[in-house]
Amino acid sequence: MNTGRIVVTQFCDDVRYEIGNKYSLIGCYSDELIVDKLPALLPKLCVQIRAFTPIDKVFSELALRAFLGDDMIAEANIEFDKVSPDNAPADATRMGIMTFMFFSPLGITEPCVLRIEAETEDGVLTGGKLKIRERAAEDLPPDSQ
Repeated sequence: MNTGRIVVTQFCDDVRYEIGNKYSLIGCYSDELIVDKLPALLPKLCVQIRAFTPIDKVFSELALRAFLGDDMIAEANIEFDKVSPDNAPADATRMGIMTFMFFSPLGITEPCVLRIEAETEDGVLTGGKLKIRERAAEDLPPDSQ
């Protein structure tokens, strides 16, 4: 069932907060993170999570969860007592929340997938996934082998 709700994620190495209520995502990943050798200890891994819903169907419950393989490694329950469509611009069609999760350090013992889910009062929304694996010979440029 499509409720018009979506979860968008961006995995990165770091988030830097700047003057002027801005932030920069540093070292962004597309669909996979390749480490030189497993097991590996990542000093830090971050994920920006944005959840959007139609303006006429605001979230009443939202729990964000991060899974490494089958193991839940983080959970954040979002409070909505201050969120109201009355605070949105008159022409808004969607409302959204944005938050970050930080994993520092993050131990990786085997190839796996880091994935984000958002549980709402209507069910679970699937967020982004980041495949984590060891570097293979074919990942290296031809002149470095």
